[in-house]
Amino acid sequence: MYTFTIKDSSPDINVVVARSLLALAGIASLLYRTNQYYFINISAAAVLILAAFFAKKLTTLIKGNTIMLLVIAAVILFTATLSIAFAAVLVLCGVLVKKFNTVPIISINTKGITITKMLSHLEHQWSEFNNIILKDNLLTLDFKNNKLLQLSINESTVDEYSFNTFCSGFIGI
Repeated sequence: MYTFTIKDSSPDINVVVARSLLALAGIASLLYRTNQYYFINISAAAVLILAAFFAKKLTTLIKGNTIMLLVIAAVILFTATLSIAFAAVLVLCGVLVKKFNTVPIISINTKGITITKMLSHLEHQWSEFNNIILKDNLLTLDFKNNKLLQLSINESTVDEYSFNTFCSGFIGI
């Protein structure tokens, strides 16, 4: 009946993963170097490690596209190590993280409340709650076991009064 997406206030997981992958690529270009092109390996490692330090700034420069940043890093890594496998794994890890990183969703209906995250699917019955309130895009779930969950939701077109009335009708049962 009602579905809300949670506003993501955590650090951007894509930037954290890109930073980690860039640092690993820099280390790999040092460890798996070719003797003929030692200067290229050192230069590639320096560029990749510097890119890891400035990953957040670089992703804003390329409009938040971390995959493009990882593709560029994969080309640099391939140039340094001459290994297509390293480059492919680098891009594949970035794509998988982007694919599996989902926004949490809360569904509220006559049966109860369902919170769906990337790896979990929690279902709560109405009898588990003292109160549920939506006010100014802040959803408050007050459990009977003294657990309080306040979630900032994305902009919603839901009428707060009708939602709060709907929830209070089920909590009283």
